[in-house]
Amino acid sequence: MVNTTYRGLAGRLVELGMASEDETAAALAALGEPPPGPDDEPEEADVLDVLDGCGLVVWAHAGGVDDLEDGYREILESAAECGGSVRIADVELVEDEDGEESLHFLRDGEPVWWVVEHESGEHLDLLTVMECIDDLEPGGADPRMFYALPGEDAEDDDVYVLATPAQARVLHDEFGLDLEGLDRVKPPRADPPTAEAGTPDWYMQSDRARMTGPAREYLDDWTSGMAEALDRWRAEFLPEAFPFDFSPASLDALEPLVLERHTDWDSVIVAGTDPFVSGAVRYLGESMLREVPSRWGYQDLGLSDSYDRIPMIRSNTPLGFTQTVVPLHRLAALAKERERGMLAESSRFLRDAVDSHSKAVAARRD
Repeated sequence: MVNTTYRGLAGRLVELGMASEDETAAALAALGEPPPGPDDEPEEADVLDVLDGCGLVVWAHAGGVDDLEDGYREILESAAECGGSVRIADVELVEDEDGEESLHFLRDGEPVWWVVEHESGEHLDLLTVMECIDDLEPGGADPRMFYALPGEDAEDDDVYVLATPAQARVLHDEFGLDLEGLDRVKPPRADPPTAEAGTPDWYMQSDRARMTGPAREYLDDWTSGMAEALDRWRAEFLPEAFPFDFSPASLDALEPLVLERHTDWDSVIVAGTDPFVSGAVRYLGESMLREVPSRWGYQDLGLSDSYDRIPMIRSNTPLGFTQTVVPLHRLAALAKERERGMLAESSRFLRDAVDSHSKAVAARRD
């Protein structure tokens, strides 16, 4: 840990705009009796206690809880108080007809779903909390995000610190907090969609509100030129007898054309922008759109993962239920596994998401 003191910690929090002098003084005074000396060096746990005393920390309890719904409510309300700009209401743990559980709540009046899995009846699903905590971050132009500090052992609580990227970097570099996601880019969150909830337009508006400008431009170009691009692909690469109707049978007919040209995963990925593969990506995606309520998506958040800067298909479901299929990856998987019927199976992931959401909604109504 960088050599520092309680005096230095308090001063930096004030300097960074994370807390006031009164807040840091109260947080230091609450550390114990007698409180630590101003020139003592804090351990990581002490730094977290000071941040907590300043209202900058959310704790996710790793141990058993008396009531799961109350446990999630405590996390949600703590995050709302921490950020100061999110309103949480109507927290409900829902179990559908198959015994699948999901957490439903209103964030600023907008419905939000988290799909949760409990290994035992007394422990919260901390993995889902970690994956979805950004749903509780301040919106608008507020740059603050929740940075995770997971417990080292299974029995240790997870901790989330609310900070701007610059503030998080200081906490990491100067005070030794091993925060995750320091290079994460915060997606923009605009006002809720104006279209009728649950319609294709609603989902598209919701996507666009979270997309960067370049991502919107790419997606608009990709979708607006769809028909013409598919016509060119059909004329150049498909045999005359090909059943160009976006049906599962046509996907079966596409598979041998892919397998003739590509022998493994990398071969497809490298050729991702080549005319044949690009056209196959379009055709597979459009076929899924016709089979399951879904839409094209795209993001460019600077992430080093398999969903960044690549066209994808998203299920028309709330984010907690959303499944994403990347057509290019399905084509690559076919080339690798060489098992017939894989392309027609692509929409199954989307169908499962739509069905799960429908069951959860029905359970709430009951």
